Amino acid sequence: MDRLGIVRVETGARLHLGFYGLCSDNERMLGGIGIAVDGAGYVLEARRSSNDLVKGCDSERAYRILEKAKKRLGVEEPIEIRIEKCIPSHVGLGSTTQLTLALYAALAKLMGVDVTRAVDAARRGPYSGIGVGVFLYGGFILDAGVRASAKDNTARPALRGKMPEEWRIVAIIPKTSWRVQEGRREQELMLMPRGSMDMCCRTMYALLRMVVPGIAERDFQLFASGVEEIQRLTGSYFSGAQSGLFCCPESEEAAEKLRKVGARGIGQSSWGPLVYGFFPSGSAAARAFSMLRDSYKERGLVLLLKPRNSGARIMEVSGLL
Repeated sequence: MDRLGIVRVETGARLHLGFYGLCSDNERMLGGIGIAVDGAGYVLEARRSSNDLVKGCDSERAYRILEKAKKRLGVEEPIEIRIEKCIPSHVGLGSTTQLTLALYAALAKLMGVDVTRAVDAARRGPYSGIGVGVFLYGGFILDAGVRASAKDNTARPALRGKMPEEWRIVAIIPKTSWRVQEGRREQELMLMPRGSMDMCCRTMYALLRMVVPGIAERDFQLFASGVEEIQRLTGSYFSGAQSGLFCCPESEEAAEKLRKVGARGIGQSSWGPLVYGFFPSGSAAARAFSMLRDSYKERGLVLLLKPRNSGARIMEVSGLL
């Protein structure tokens, strides 16, 4: 095969830390908090071809996204995609948004279209803008919430900052039948009665007086305490849609196991079942990861993650696809 111009996209994944706007004020609600992580992500390559073709992991879902992306971006040429690495689907790592934006960005780069414009065309973020922020910028992301009455009610990334790079995260994805995909099921879960202003005040206090100062001052305990308070309030808010503070018994058990090996800032990412815990150093996280990996050999997947303070890498390469 001839050597051809190829676009390569490498993404991280996202962890959702909860919502700070658990009430409705001036018709604005939710407001997501999250971070970008390395240790999970998509790696894919794209080039012009004689026919549309997607190879590799998650290929069926990627092909459907590619068809829609070509229409929205006005791309008529056939495109070949090869996916080398994937994020586990529908577990709380934001796989759909990262895959979607990686494909849109690859097409944009191939066709000389502005990547930011392509990301906007993907129309991601009906409830949270964390995935878009993670893809574009990395680091700590705060979105602006959802304006329910707006014609375009997309939640957009609003503020961002760098995470302390020495911190680490251990995540457990327990085996469970619980999965929430986009569509009717998620819409039903999101149609919860709005919370009280007191709940909003508590989450905003935890965000602005604990999580944000904890990141800025590298105060691990303050940050972790703030995350756990936001997670407690977010879990309570959605407890009517799941089995309590966590989506399912398997995730609740995973949270307790993380606590026993020294994790702090423990929470459930999005609808789960992934549960995460933070550690102040790589050595502490590595010890916990080793213990948990052994105990979860047949019952789930354990990941060792680190903060990612940059967005997706989108580059032109030359070689054989």
